Amino acid sequence: MVHYRFQQRLLSVQFILARDRSVFILLSLVALIVYGNILPGDFVFDDNIFIENNVQIRSLTNAKDIYTSSTTEGSGLTGDNFYRPNQQFIYTVIYSFFGLSPFWFHLAPIFFHIINGYLIFLLFGRLGITRQGAFFGSLLFLLHPILTQAVSYVSGLSEPLVLTSILGTLLLFDKSSYLLALLVFALGLFSKESQSIAVGLVTLLAIYKYRRGEVVNIKKTTIFVFSLMILSLTYFIMRPGELDLSQGAAAPLSSRLLTFLHVLPQYFKMLFWPWHLYYEKPYFFISSLTAPAVFGIVLVVSGLLCSLYSLVKQKGELFFGLGWFAAAIVPFIGLTPLNAVYLEHWLYVPMVGLVFCLAYLLDRYKIYSKKVFLGAFMILLFLFGLRIAARNIEWGDPVRFYENELRYVQTSARIYNNLGMELSDRGDCVKAMVNYKKAIELSDSYPQTHHNLARCLERTGSIEEAIREYNRALLLQPNFPYSLNALRNLLDR
Repeated sequence: MVHYRFQQRLLSVQFILARDRSVFILLSLVALIVYGNILPGDFVFDDNIFIENNVQIRSLTNAKDIYTSSTTEGSGLTGDNFYRPNQQFIYTVIYSFFGLSPFWFHLAPIFFHIINGYLIFLLFGRLGITRQGAFFGSLLFLLHPILTQAVSYVSGLSEPLVLTSILGTLLLFDKSSYLLALLVFALGLFSKESQSIAVGLVTLLAIYKYRRGEVVNIKKTTIFVFSLMILSLTYFIMRPGELDLSQGAAAPLSSRLLTFLHVLPQYFKMLFWPWHLYYEKPYFFISSLTAPAVFGIVLVVSGLLCSLYSLVKQKGELFFGLGWFAAAIVPFIGLTPLNAVYLEHWLYVPMVGLVFCLAYLLDRYKIYSKKVFLGAFMILLFLFGLRIAARNIEWGDPVRFYENELRYVQTSARIYNNLGMELSDRGDCVKAMVNYKKAIELSDSYPQTHHNLARCLERTGSIEEAIREYNRALLLQPNFPYSLNALRNLLDR
């Protein structure tokens, strides 16, 4: 009787999965339920730079400036060439309808996250994965807590946005819609530079299709891949400013590569146990082999051997999935200097390759048809949903977010400064000044911290000390506009 009921439920699931529209609705509902508690949340972290204080998003007439200047220029910051114009344009559209209501800004990354889950379902289906396997893979992608950094964080929008254009490029290429695929690829470059990895992913897809015995037009594929390379090169030449690679430039290439191998196991640890989630990862380099680096080498070699075996002895499923992960993680392995050692949101695009491997294994061994698997999978997704909801509470409350960061890292001047700003905005200048002074103690190289401390000193009536701090900010950056204006207003009283 129990077996009969299980079969009936399985047939009901298969009926739902038989229609693409039903799959999209189901994926949307699940994602909205799990991420729903972030929607009433506030802005946090760099949202003040990209949204709250950014004048460029205040009008659609600024679209030209958005696409021809640094993303942070609208906040009065100079010398920064961070460039995410598609993200900023979406913010501009949201602002034109809803103002600075965080609800709609939070909804944007969730929307693109849902789109990505659905596109993954469609792509996997075209690559030989059954609809059941593709659906379970899509659910795992949508509900994995490590991706909250790219979904719950408003300023993390560029990751879901660029994956949408990457998946769109691959799906259109698979349908031989080459011109439309080129257009989507070109637009995606303005979401994030990592759109260029689609060059490698298209190549992997062509090899995989060929290995599966599908017809591949080698001439058209070669021309298409070459066209993608030309578009990428043109973008990197024409984008405003050069990529900011200065923070990791002091470390030699060997050290950067060793450091990646050192942190690679940490990525997999977070994938299997996404409990300790935080943004500001320690920034350090290693210069010799460590135990984690050796384990990282083992992971790389094992992945390479599995990929080759899959390509030679099978139809290349693991070759494609692991190859996707490798191609998507290449920008972060240290070949070029980076401004961080590792970040959770860097796994947003690589995650698709691992999910593909899982979907393939579910298919090969028909695991999804077993009651034990379905029960365990539902429990896992429920626990993941709880973890996402808990993480959303932190992403939606700036003070809780920064306090969580300080539980893991006590050496970040930026976190202390940002916590001070939030406390100051809530009227608690006494606690705010403690955090500002701690930030200055850790790193006295940013004018913002002295400026923020001066504002609190001014509010509490310590005028002479405030003038001193404004001047210290200007010593660090003589043209810092906020301190110049504040000091001028203060002296004119």
